[in-house]
Amino acid sequence: MAKQQPRRPAPAPPARTHRTTGINLPIETWELLRRVSFERSRAGKKGSVSALLVELVDRHKKELQKELASASR
Repeated sequence: MAKQQPRRPAPAPPARTHRTTGINLPIETWELLRRVSFERSRAGKKGSVSALLVELVDRHKKELQKELASASR
C-alpha cells in the first residue's frame, strides 16, 4: 500500500486587475469595434474589442480626466 502524502493547500487566487462589465452600444459602433479588432488580429496584434477600448481610453485619458475635474467643481 502506497503512503499518502498530505495535500498541499490550494494557491491563493491572483489579485484581479480587471473588471468584467456589459455596455450598450449602437450597432454601428459595435460592428466598427469588432471589425477593427479583427483586422488587428490579422495583422498580428491583439484582436480584442476590450483591448481596443482600453487603447482608446488611454489615448484620451487626459481629456477625460479634465472633463471629470471640471464636472466635480
